[in-house]
Amino acid sequence: MPFSEVLNQPAATAYLQKSVLGRVPQALLFCGPSGVGKKKAALEFAKALNCQDPQAREKGDACGLCAHCRAIDAGTYADVVVADFLYQARLELKKEPGDKSYEEELEKELAKQQRIKVDTIRDITTKSQQKSAVGGWKVFIVDEAQSMQAEAANALLKFIEEPPQKTVWILLTDKKAAMLKTILSRCQPLQFAPLPDSTVEELLRQADPEAADPALAAKYAQGSLTRARRAAEALEILQSAPQGPAWPAACAAALPRTMAQARQSAQAVLDVVTLAVHNAWTAAPDETARKELQQALKKLENYKVAVARNVSPALTVETALMGLDKWRVQI
Repeated sequence: MPFSEVLNQPAATAYLQKSVLGRVPQALLFCGPSGVGKKKAALEFAKALNCQDPQAREKGDACGLCAHCRAIDAGTYADVVVADFLYQARLELKKEPGDKSYEEELEKELAKQQRIKVDTIRDITTKSQQKSAVGGWKVFIVDEAQSMQAEAANALLKFIEEPPQKTVWILLTDKKAAMLKTILSRCQPLQFAPLPDSTVEELLRQADPEAADPALAAKYAQGSLTRARRAAEALEILQSAPQGPAWPAACAAALPRTMAQARQSAQAVLDVVTLAVHNAWTAAPDETARKELQQALKKLENYKVAVARNVSPALTVETALMGLDKWRVQI
């Protein structure tokens, strides 16, 4: 059954199954690190609410095989909308998928996305007021909900407070503290836990059989498949560059060419290096070494801020990696 595909979240899935069989909350807030199954659980919940198999529905689950389940999986079910940065980029591009250079322009537009905007919220709230296309449950999923502009969050308030019948809102966030209190007060919170390293490694191997060092990437991931993917990309850069004095420059040169992608890769490299330094700090043999590594961690945090503020990703990565030998850190 589909809820069984949401790994290592028994409390969350049990609550959702119980809701399918009983009272469905009008608004839910899925909290927890990115890459632990929040969006997957939201889609499985949408499937369970709309599944055409009565035997599956009796268990508060979905069959995963009927026309409704398959349409939700394919993203073509009109009454289930996932408003994320990709959805927003498509709205802002204002072109049809068949247009020449559509995919290239969409990728550029997607790289610009940082906040969920009020126009995106207005688009989906308008859809929430429309009649159901198939007569079932309408489910609206807002990813990166903590990134909503204040105007966007305020535009959403009345719709999650008094939604039409058989309509449910699901907000996904990895930063609950960044959400407006008025939004939090109107949502039923549901906590998602970090995944075990073994689960992250298994999921990473399934998602990307060619990922660099999945076991090590999982250790750097802190229970998140999203972080594991980024760590695997960073490890590919760090491990593929020739060792020696030119290693920092070679790693910097291996970053993607486009600024947005280079910034993301640089952040991933710095995240991996930061965790490696932190691991070295926990295993430091004496107080002198611990103080030195503490200073290294402070510098790395400054490098992360620099990348986020549009300082050259390549220059920042090269400078950060030059200190690894001095700090006696192994990736």
